[in-house]
Amino acid sequence: MEIITSLEQLHSFAAPCVVALGTFDGLHRGHLDVIGTAKQEAEHTGAKLAVFTFSNHPLEWINPAHVPVALVTPAVKLQLLESLGVDVLIDIPFNQLVADLLPQQFLERLSALNYSCLVVGENFTYGQRGVGNVYTLAASAQAMGFKLIVRKLVSNNGTIVSSTEIRRLITAGEVQQAAKMLGRSYSISGIVAHGNERGRLLGYPTANLELVDAYVAIPLGGVYAVRAYVDGGVYGGMANIGKNPTFGDVEKPRLETNIFGFSGDIYGKTLTIEFVQRIRGEVKFAGIDALKAQLAQDKLDCLKFL
Repeated sequence: MEIITSLEQLHSFAAPCVVALGTFDGLHRGHLDVIGTAKQEAEHTGAKLAVFTFSNHPLEWINPAHVPVALVTPAVKLQLLESLGVDVLIDIPFNQLVADLLPQQFLERLSALNYSCLVVGENFTYGQRGVGNVYTLAASAQAMGFKLIVRKLVSNNGTIVSSTEIRRLITAGEVQQAAKMLGRSYSISGIVAHGNERGRLLGYPTANLELVDAYVAIPLGGVYAVRAYVDGGVYGGMANIGKNPTFGDVEKPRLETNIFGFSGDIYGKTLTIEFVQRIRGEVKFAGIDALKAQLAQDKLDCLKFL
């Protein structure tokens, strides 16, 4: 997959491009529908599949105080797009240069790709202050001679799939519903850090990820059935998000995962946790015996969903 990181790097290819346009900040089912449609068109016409998006959220430039937390890290976003068969990724920063482009100027810049077709969602906007929309785009398509495909917004049980709604579901602990909108389980990745090793003493050793600088949506505190990806393997597990109120010595929330059937040393390694189902909220127990009894029940409950 070729990656273009600035407008100046845009260039034409031997074959025309079909370009999927969008912020694609979550790569949820709505985004996947736009990209999948563009892929079908590219395959049908013998064109290259290009995705045009931004390496940062536009609000970082327009209104930094209201930038939403991410649903996918840049690294995972690249992996997902490559797995979708994208030939060319235009992943440029949204900055003043981009913000000042009028709709027609944006299309003229994009024309360096020699695109034959653009694919967008019906709520797509572009150009200075977002004044361009699917109607102005349709007029430009007719005038400039390219094909335009506008996709209807995707719904899940009557609710429009959107990054905003997915964030709400995740922060409410409704990870199963979030997965239905994402088209995959929500996940968090990080480097395994040393903890206080209390889980080992309780009989449930954990791999710990700090969440303070995660910059992604954090599920509601509590216990979750999860899948853990580490060292090339996939394991079931149970994870807790919170501050360990029974002991009261953790200042900031962390993600602690007991990985079923795994005993290797993974300190300093990358661990990815996929959230399958929230089992219960975080509870302050009267003592260690009560906590151990609950952990045993939590494991049984998690196994039901794995």
